[in-house]
Amino acid sequence: MVGSEIITPEGFRVHLHPAENKKYQATVIFVHHMWGSHKTTWRHYRYLNEKGFDCVSFDLLLGSDLKKMEWHPDLKYFYKGVFYIWTRQIRSVLDHIQGDKIVYGFSGPSLSAIWACHGRNDILKVVCDGGPFHQIYENTRNFFAKEVGIEKPWLNKITAYFGAMIWGRKPLEKLHKVLRVWPKSIPILSIRGVEDDIVDIDSIREVFAAHPDLKISELELRYGRHLDGLRDYPDQYKKALLPFLKKDMSDHN
Repeated sequence: MVGSEIITPEGFRVHLHPAENKKYQATVIFVHHMWGSHKTTWRHYRYLNEKGFDCVSFDLLLGSDLKKMEWHPDLKYFYKGVFYIWTRQIRSVLDHIQGDKIVYGFSGPSLSAIWACHGRNDILKVVCDGGPFHQIYENTRNFFAKEVGIEKPWLNKITAYFGAMIWGRKPLEKLHKVLRVWPKSIPILSIRGVEDDIVDIDSIREVFAAHPDLKISELELRYGRHLDGLRDYPDQYKKALLPFLKKDMSDHN
């Protein structure tokens, strides 16, 4: 993996984070949380770089700083929902990174990350931190209250209603359709904060509990909140993450 960034044929800028001493063939693809950016996963990709994994990150359309976002042709699919747009973008990145991949999604966008993996033969593992989740409207209300500062009940309800609508039509139906046929050869690590005040932990549990045949590992951080695991509970986080990623992983030749 050479260079600091590449641009996919569809026009998405992808930032490369190569390991100084690459030990594993698979590349970790980071899908950041809502209002994050390619930089917000730095703590994760630096840690995995140290452990020998090449990593990449990128800015999600409509999921990063809107003031800096340039027009992209995929925005014409807004009527299909943000989850759909993100799925197209993630697939573009996956298509342009050679070799096997590990997909690492955060919060709501992890739903699109799972969609994007459907039907591919180059996905070895998936990590979901803080998502995907049921109760989209309720969790969207929490998001607007805690992250955006819209706390007045009437305004919060209105913004959350329209916020939930832009995700797309019945996204959970498609998520469960994908998970029902999820290959047992692709394990999933689900990371959750028990005290998450944005995404209710039960709304994450419900997603995976509906599919008992999934090959899934779970890390529930007793005092964890939303996406603070690696920052605030690094020992517990790494103890679960690294063995999951390394298991059955081929060394780099």
